[in-house]
Amino acid sequence: MNSIFLRLYGGLLLALCFIGAITYAAVELVNHYRSDIYRERMARGTFYLMAEGYQRQTGDEERDRWSQVLSRLFSADIKLETGEALKLTYRENLHLDEGLVVMRLNDDEGYADIIYQLPGEDEYITTRMTRVSEQQARATAVLILNHLAHFPQEQWQQRLQDLQSHFGYPMTIEPRSAITLDAEQRQRLNRREVVIALDDSARINSSIRIYAPVADTGKVLVVGPLSLFDQFPIELLLVAGALSLMAVALATYLQVRPLQNRLRQLDRAVSQLGSGDLTAYANIEGSDAIGQVAATFNGMTSHIRRLIESQREMTRAVSHELRTPVARLRFGLEMLADIESGEQRREKLNALDHDIEQLDQLIDEILTYARLEQGTPNIEFKPVAVVELCEQLQQELEPIRGEIAIAVEADPSDLQLDGEERYLHRILQNLVTNALRYARSQVVMRISEQDDAVVVDVDDDGPGIPEHERERVFKPFARLDKSRHRASGGYGLGLSIVKRIVDWHGGAIVVAESPQGGARFRVILPREQKGQHVLGGRIT
Repeated sequence: MNSIFLRLYGGLLLALCFIGAITYAAVELVNHYRSDIYRERMARGTFYLMAEGYQRQTGDEERDRWSQVLSRLFSADIKLETGEALKLTYRENLHLDEGLVVMRLNDDEGYADIIYQLPGEDEYITTRMTRVSEQQARATAVLILNHLAHFPQEQWQQRLQDLQSHFGYPMTIEPRSAITLDAEQRQRLNRREVVIALDDSARINSSIRIYAPVADTGKVLVVGPLSLFDQFPIELLLVAGALSLMAVALATYLQVRPLQNRLRQLDRAVSQLGSGDLTAYANIEGSDAIGQVAATFNGMTSHIRRLIESQREMTRAVSHELRTPVARLRFGLEMLADIESGEQRREKLNALDHDIEQLDQLIDEILTYARLEQGTPNIEFKPVAVVELCEQLQQELEPIRGEIAIAVEADPSDLQLDGEERYLHRILQNLVTNALRYARSQVVMRISEQDDAVVVDVDDDGPGIPEHERERVFKPFARLDKSRHRASGGYGLGLSIVKRIVDWHGGAIVVAESPQGGARFRVILPREQKGQHVLGGRIT
């Protein structure tokens, strides 16, 4: 996945999915905890009154009768059990010691076992509830009225305030005239029934109130409002939304920051190059679009540095190389004016013509090298018979070889490779003519195969090249022995041109010692270019 946009969008999508899953799990966990707290808060007051009723009973029979009364009120089996029978956990014991209600939920079966400890005793009220119903609400109101019945009327308000610490909702005694009920609900109150009224006027959460007539006092016990459990209250949604947005912002920042840093590095490198610093380098890794741009930029700066350095070397070398033939021409022209003999004048003119020819050859080599330095030319790779090319060159050099023999050895004799014939010809021509300058009696072109490559060795029996000088011979205008090189007529550009063409063909050239004792130039070229086509320095 090299596309930076796919990586960015993919990363953000994964982050959003992860954040969504985490948010959902967190909300579910919080709701589970809230629901436990809600159920315990709603049940605690009721079980406190149950426990108070048990402790008013003086014997086991009375407690059994109280259990039966409670069971009828709540339509559930309510009884007392010991802690040993219940097998309470450490956490449950802590809750019970604090006067809290413990609920053992069984979501699969759809019920909850509720446990409450009698204060100061090792007995526990236990029951199993399958659902919350109106009957349980009415039963709670009955227990409250039963509690108040044990005290004088003037103490009721105070007793309700004392009970408030055990209940999770308010309780008051109001005159009938102060409450708002419809006609049917008032009739039920007149019949001394407990009335449950739903209040859904609130936009956020609904609630219920319990109205229970208090004997013949003309007053009503009002329990509530009891808020219904809201799975997703606005506060929880706001908190979850804010945390999710923060997580998305953090994920976006973590995705964009590396991209921004890499772009900033690239911008610094470009600014550095724009200010004239050719050592600018964009240290950016990766195969995406930015990494490719950075690699191209680094290649460009490297190529610019090489071209400028080559230009400097060329300028220095050209000025040095041109100085000698130009000085000889000037000196020859000055002498020509003083020569009176026709024969001597012709000899001097021939010498001047020779100097001009050398100067022309030098300029031609310089122009050739400069043209090759401009970049990779258009190369159309085609099969080339290497042995035939060597034999053709052998015939072409026959007139200038003198007493030095040129031999061609091939194994096998039908080797071919993909390349540009005229450039391959230039490689062999430069190597063989260079060998002819130093060979004593023989130059051999040996062609062989090595894996998927063709190897061409050009050997001579001359003085050879010292090992520490073998890399330098490919630099332009390099001379190992200036006097000998000058005598041989070279300018130090032929091997540089060879190195450039070999690089174009994806090959390599090395210098070693030949079997004849002289120098060996080994050219290794791939047999197949695999359909590659080089256009203006770019391989497609």
